[in-house]
Amino acid sequence: MIAAPALALVSAISAVAGSVQIAIVRQAASAELAPEGQVLIAQPGGKTKGLEWKGALMLKPREGGLQLADLRLKTETRLIPTGGARIHVGPNVYRGTLILRLDPGQTLTVIEELGVEEYLEGVLPHEMDPDWPLEALKAQAVVARTFTYANRGKFRKDGFDLTADTRSQMYKGMTAVNENVRAAVRQTRGEVLGWKGKLLRVYYHACCGGATTDAGAAWGGDGETDRPLKGVRDPWCAASPHMKWAIYFAWADLTAAISERRMLNGPIKSLRIGARDAAGYVRTFLVKSAGETVEVRAAELRGSLGAGEMKSVRIKSVNLLKKGVEFFGGGSGHGVGLCQWGARRQAEKGRNYGRILKFYFPGSELSEVDE
Repeated sequence: MIAAPALALVSAISAVAGSVQIAIVRQAASAELAPEGQVLIAQPGGKTKGLEWKGALMLKPREGGLQLADLRLKTETRLIPTGGARIHVGPNVYRGTLILRLDPGQTLTVIEELGVEEYLEGVLPHEMDPDWPLEALKAQAVVARTFTYANRGKFRKDGFDLTADTRSQMYKGMTAVNENVRAAVRQTRGEVLGWKGKLLRVYYHACCGGATTDAGAAWGGDGETDRPLKGVRDPWCAASPHMKWAIYFAWADLTAAISERRMLNGPIKSLRIGARDAAGYVRTFLVKSAGETVEVRAAELRGSLGAGEMKSVRIKSVNLLKKGVEFFGGGSGHGVGLCQWGARRQAEKGRNYGRILKFYFPGSELSEVDE
């Protein structure tokens, strides 16, 4: 596939072009590090020297700096793997430079700095099954790369680009990386999605349940949604285990969840679906409590109840019971952008990653980054 003209991008945090800084440990009391191979220590204003300690080393804050085993380090120190060396941090293993930083509250943060392409290898197996068809993984790689560049610097006030969890993208270093993942990243190297000459702000989720939704409607944004994010009808994810589901919540749990954001006069008496968007996703519920009816945003209720419990807000119906409510729905995730189960099925049917991306982001252009 021929890529469109390159998109020029500027990093907000990372000092090296094409690199990204990921907070892999954040505001912790301690962290266990285990170097594997030759690792260098670089402290501001000091000489770079080899890390002589081997095995598991405990990193802790100290007054005015950090302590790694018996080594007294400055408030910010870099550990640089060389010659293919790696560093274990907790259960995961990393190959990039680690920035060890003392936080103002006497906690510590560990940040990995590495190339975007290497970072993506650590994202893919934790955002999509690494054994899924290669063309689905390639579509995921392009979307994850686009997300990375579009959001790089999001956490600049905290001193890094992205987190290693769902606030950004799931990332666990080299853990679970296989040749399928490496091929997906390598064969799409530098490719991102663009819209009208600019980087497209992309999203993805596990299963749309039959239709992806408008990004603006999903998060209550103002203004016109760009065409690639308006949503599409999607027959491809019908075989997903998330296509249909039911979940029960007791009235007490619903009352507690709603009370996190809305003041209620008393226990909930009834709940019904209020507004839906064009794709069938519920946007509001109407909740009756002690003589008043309040409007509750569906996305907020899902967040309070737990996204793992209420898989999505593409809810078909609710069933009011004496002690609680049954919700009958479909899909998993916010429903915007790439449907991963749909991408898998399209790949199984022989569609390449470019066609998959065009389906979920109509009108977008496959472009290359230029830093």
